[in-house]
Amino acid sequence: MDRERDELLHTFMAEAHEILDEIERALLQLETGPDVHDVLQRVFRATHTLKGSAGSVGLGCLSDLGHAAEDVIEALCRGDLPLTTPVVSLLLETVDAARRLVAEIERGQVERSNSHEEVIARLQEARRRGPEALQGAWATGARRATEDDAEGATTLKSIRVAVEKLDRMADLIGELTLGRNRLARTLRAVRGEAGAALRDQMEEQDRLCRELEEAVRAARMVPVGPWFRHYERTVRDLAHAQGRLARLVVLHGDVEVDTAVVERFRDALTHLLRNAICHGIEAPEARRAAGKDPCGTITLHAAHERGGIALRISDDGAGMSRERIAARVRALGRHPAPDALPDHELFSLVFEPGFSTAAESSHLAGRGMGMDVVRRSVESIQGTIRIESREGHGTSLLVQLPLTLATIEGLSVGIGDERYVVPLRAVLACCDLPRGSLAHGGAQGLMVRSGRALPCVRLRALFGLGGAPPPEERVVIVAHGGSEAGLVVDALDGEGRTVVKPLGQLFRRVPGISGSTILGDGSVAMILDVDALLGGVLRDVGQADALDERRAAPSAAGGAPA
Repeated sequence: MDRERDELLHTFMAEAHEILDEIERALLQLETGPDVHDVLQRVFRATHTLKGSAGSVGLGCLSDLGHAAEDVIEALCRGDLPLTTPVVSLLLETVDAARRLVAEIERGQVERSNSHEEVIARLQEARRRGPEALQGAWATGARRATEDDAEGATTLKSIRVAVEKLDRMADLIGELTLGRNRLARTLRAVRGEAGAALRDQMEEQDRLCRELEEAVRAARMVPVGPWFRHYERTVRDLAHAQGRLARLVVLHGDVEVDTAVVERFRDALTHLLRNAICHGIEAPEARRAAGKDPCGTITLHAAHERGGIALRISDDGAGMSRERIAARVRALGRHPAPDALPDHELFSLVFEPGFSTAAESSHLAGRGMGMDVVRRSVESIQGTIRIESREGHGTSLLVQLPLTLATIEGLSVGIGDERYVVPLRAVLACCDLPRGSLAHGGAQGLMVRSGRALPCVRLRALFGLGGAPPPEERVVIVAHGGSEAGLVVDALDGEGRTVVKPLGQLFRRVPGISGSTILGDGSVAMILDVDALLGGVLRDVGQADALDERRAAPSAAGGAPA
């Protein structure tokens, strides 16, 4: 619990500094700029935010100071208190007092100064008596501000950096990595003692480049705990809006992830929490009748897994009904035999556009848009998502995300003269393609691995590259939708760190391609989106197989032919 509070305090401190800077800038504008009313409104909103945030992390002293300042600012907005230089000076002194409290909290100081109490008293007196209560405030504020500047100059231990600057640093590291790969390829061709000496120097440069890359990546990493806990209020308010009770529990919040991943997944997580409340958590009366706690629980669990981050968003609500989902699938014509599908395949259909089993729509849910948005958001950052659910016991969404979007560990494969990169976190194994598994030139087939049939896809045929496959083909076994599948390629070129380059508008909507990279020889290779690539192909195969089974069923049972 102490660790969680420390994380919340750390997040609050960073925000508090920004809010206080904003208040100070606005107060200085009051005496020199127009639109006084608008500036006062900005000051009031920022002060209210600071007061509320301080109260939520148990900092009553800072919350009390903000409340007293709010009263004065509100009186200024209404015109009950004239805007004079002493009033502005007192509010600036309030900012100084707040900064002193924040500094004491950051230092872990148990016994805090009581100078803020004097400022609170003067704010209250100014609210009651007006400007005449503020004699001497100007000089006192100036003196304390100077003292605060002298003290603050020795306590600066961290700074906040704009994400754009970190993105630029990551781009430069990527360019450096590409240059290093090209140079290493060139040096392999240099013979003799000179070549050996250059390669030794290159190994040292490799080490420094890797350390620099790790340092930049570490600077972009943020713990997911404070991010998750920002949703505690969201869960509470959404539950109350639906006439329900719900709490949010965060587990393993010390797991770190790239800040770009956080920003890209933020809206998707909001959708998932909203769906958990609207479609999962039951009303208190229904939960009591089922022997559950009237207050539902939504759990956010994070862990490092397969070189990325695995998130589990779980609720202990009503779960998903196979019957209702299968009926909806049939009504929409999404699959000819939904009852025959295993749970993970049937539940994955809820991510289709326009899919919803809600009886009616509202401003929160029921329009069939949320889960489609979630899937596209997850896939846009090279993530995967699948659903586990038991009716009456709750639902879990398992989301696999990369740690960073700037670089990936990839396996380079060759198909004719073309090169592709398979993200290494999706690769399970590599092997030779058994003879007869695929027809010559065919796109799909089955191979036997560890005693069971494994669907496989020949990328040459899928991408329409043309030409005949080589006599000996290779198979990359990848994880897909909780199962396995094989990608048939001509050759395996090896694995390594790959710099992700965004696609242009022309290729952005090409299925199965998520990005591009530049290889060591200067050629361009496409990065495969394994789930998007296999999802449509294997789903079509499954639908065709199920349709064939249904057509054959009457004959097998001895019925009349159609």
